[in-house]
Amino acid sequence: MRKRSFILCLFVPLTCTLAGPGRAESPYRLSWSKDGWIAGGSAAAAGIAIVFSLTPTPLTVREIEQLSREDVNGFDRPATYLYSERISKASSIILGVVAAAPLALLLDTGVSDDWETCGLMYAETMAIAITFPAYGKFTIQRIRPFVYNPDAPMAAKTTSDAKKAFFSRHACVAFASATFLSTVYGDYRPGSDATPYIWAGSLLAATAVGVARYQSGQHFPTDIIEGVIAGCAVGYLIPRLHRTGGGAVSVVPACPGAQAGISLQMKL
Repeated sequence: MRKRSFILCLFVPLTCTLAGPGRAESPYRLSWSKDGWIAGGSAAAAGIAIVFSLTPTPLTVREIEQLSREDVNGFDRPATYLYSERISKASSIILGVVAAAPLALLLDTGVSDDWETCGLMYAETMAIAITFPAYGKFTIQRIRPFVYNPDAPMAAKTTSDAKKAFFSRHACVAFASATFLSTVYGDYRPGSDATPYIWAGSLLAATAVGVARYQSGQHFPTDIIEGVIAGCAVGYLIPRLHRTGGGAVSVVPACPGAQAGISLQMKL
C-alpha cells in the first residue's frame, strides 16, 4: 500500500504539470512507409516471441538442488538472497501506473489535438518494449535469482518462468513509458521549465519498478540494467523517428547480399 501511495503521490503533481495552457504545433508526423515497417516488424516479432515464450524447459528438482549461488558473479549474487511474492505483485501494479502515465499527456491541448499520432507512437513503443525482452529470455534462459534461494518455494522454481530472468520486461516497459512521456512532452513544450521535473518524476517511478523486481528476487541487477537501457532506447527512438522536418532518425530497407531487412539511420 505504501508503494502504491508513493507512486500516486508522484503522478498527481506530474499530471497537474502536464495540464498546462496553450496549444503547441505538432512536432510529429506519421508516414505510411515508416509506420508500416514498424507495425509490420513489431507484429512479426511479437508472433515469434509468443512461440519462443512457450519453449523453455522447466528445471527439475535435482537441477535446482545442484545450483550454488557461488556460481553467480559477485555483482549479481546479493539478489539470490531475496524473494517476495508480495513485492513481485506490487511491481506489476506500479508498472501499470507507470505505463498509463503517458495518458496524462492528453491533458495538454497540443497533444490532445494530435492524439492519433501520439497514440500510434505509444502503441509502437509498448509493442516493442513488451516483445523485445522475449528474445533474451529465450536465447539465454537465465535462471532467476530466487531459484538459488532455499527459502523460496520449490513450486515457483520448477516453472518455465523461473528460467526467464534476462532481461527484465518490467524494467524495459517502465523506462520505455517514462522516456516516451518525457521526450514527447519536451518536443511539444521546448524550453519548458517543467521538463526537468517531468523527466525526474517519470524516471523515479520507473526506477521503483526496477527496485521492486530486484527486491522480489525476480531479476539480477544486470537483468534490470539491460531492461533500463533497452526501454530508454525504445522510448526515445520511436518519437525521434516521427519528428517533422526530416527527423533525426529514419527507417530504410536493407538488403545485404541475399538477406533482407530494415535498418535505422540517425543523423547527429
